[in-house]
Amino acid sequence: MDVQLLRPDESERGGSTSVEMAQLWLAMLLMISAVVQVALVFYAGQLALTAAEDGLRAGRYHQATSAADARRDAEAFLRRAAGTSLGSVEVAAELDQATGVLRVRVSGDALSLVPGVALHVSKEAVGAVERVTP
Repeated sequence: MDVQLLRPDESERGGSTSVEMAQLWLAMLLMISAVVQVALVFYAGQLALTAAEDGLRAGRYHQATSAADARRDAEAFLRRAAGTSLGSVEVAAELDQATGVLRVRVSGDALSLVPGVALHVSKEAVGAVERVTP
């Protein structure tokens, strides 16, 4: 009894190409998603930093109400520019009367591609308040 092994035709690869392509596309989609997520976090960080710097700039020149002006201007910038890129925003402005240093902190959550994952972003700007001296 002669047993002869059946070999597939050389042009047929048994479906391995389809499996390899599916794995390749999955890897490519994951890489693209990771790049987009990093870009969203970077953008949210830049929005927070720009808002903090804008608030600091406004607060530095109004000594009497500098903390309130700084907070108001930072929030106004975020309303104009952030949209949904930065959610759950918190703006804090503190003026140290003894040293004349104003600190504006903006924090929030960056837009996430993965539902339920919060990516927290926090930026701060610090500077001296202008004082009039005789």
